Amino acid sequence: MQTTSYKDVFEKIRVNFLFNHPFLSVLALSIETSYDENKNSAFLTNGFKITIDTNKLEKYSKEEITYLYAHTLLHIVLKHPYRQKTRDSYIWNKACDIVINNILSTFTNIGSRPADEIFDLTLKDKCVEEVYEILYKKKKEEIGKTNPNKDGALDSNEYDKSKLDLDEVYVKNEKIDQEKLDGIIIQALSIAKKASNLYEGMSIEIDTLIKPEINLSDELKEYLISSFFEKQLSYERPNKRFISNGIYMPGTKKLNDNLNIYIALDSSSSVTLDEYKKFLGIIGEIADSFYEYNVEILPFDLKVRSEYIIKFDSFNPLSSDELLIPKSNGGTSFDECLRYLKKSSEVRNDSLLIVLSDGEFELTESLLCNTLFIISNKKNLRKFEKDGRVIQFNI
Repeated sequence: MQTTSYKDVFEKIRVNFLFNHPFLSVLALSIETSYDENKNSAFLTNGFKITIDTNKLEKYSKEEITYLYAHTLLHIVLKHPYRQKTRDSYIWNKACDIVINNILSTFTNIGSRPADEIFDLTLKDKCVEEVYEILYKKKKEEIGKTNPNKDGALDSNEYDKSKLDLDEVYVKNEKIDQEKLDGIIIQALSIAKKASNLYEGMSIEIDTLIKPEINLSDELKEYLISSFFEKQLSYERPNKRFISNGIYMPGTKKLNDNLNIYIALDSSSSVTLDEYKKFLGIIGEIADSFYEYNVEILPFDLKVRSEYIIKFDSFNPLSSDELLIPKSNGGTSFDECLRYLKKSSEVRNDSLLIVLSDGEFELTESLLCNTLFIISNKKNLRKFEKDGRVIQFNI
């Protein structure tokens, strides 16, 4: 099929997007597209334009070409080339393709996924950075276990390199063009966001884009300082300004310098020991800002693992040698953790409960004090917003 006839094919595809996926239509009608030879894949994008290799399209049907076009447009709208940064390009391409193909599996009227497209539903509901970390760790483990062949090669053929469709991002693009592209992407994202019932699978990637990445250490410091150092309204010390008029209004009092924290550690989640130690290091650093503090760590899965509870305070600092994540018995019940606290601890109103988990649990018990949910799985971030502060586990 000649380039000219392929142009007709793409015109029909764009009409399909206009009626069925208007957010893709915005991109398809606005992004620069050219026909040229690509080194690897039929479609190639640097996040700024698309290059289509018509010779490589010969093996695909029109339905599969529709799918691949939508696939490439999603790379652009989700800024995958720009988000790569210094990451390994092969693993990043693979991660991006997995995320996009999982998203497209929920779409209708989007063509047919080619048989050579990588697809892994076990990684559904994860942003591309999360998928990349999983694949990267797996690759390191494989390299550690594999003996190089005579050529020194270690790669397997599980992901065909001819599918690499993300090109290098060129910083020489004019600023005005970058701003124009950002405007197009924002418009497309807005349309997709409004149709969240249709594009729920995209919500995690969209949120990753539009919400700035926040360092856990900074977030925890801000939260604890605002929670424990700021003054609180109290009738224990009425506002003197109004007493002369016979009006009793609450005055302010400074919170105690005693910091009381409970940390519920979900031992069934994917938090690693190194991440756990870094997290407690942050807690210890902040706790040292207080005259006196008490911290109690409660590992739990389907019950609180009382034999692994660790306590430390301002007079008995935490030793990293004590730290471990106990082997889980499977399942997660945060309600059991709350029941344990109600029975065995005197939780003060000004205490803080921090939950370190992937969020794969339901909450039915009432909370006892201010609760901060630190969640590693992005799909669960919105789940507990009505119950307390929720932040992404990102050390």
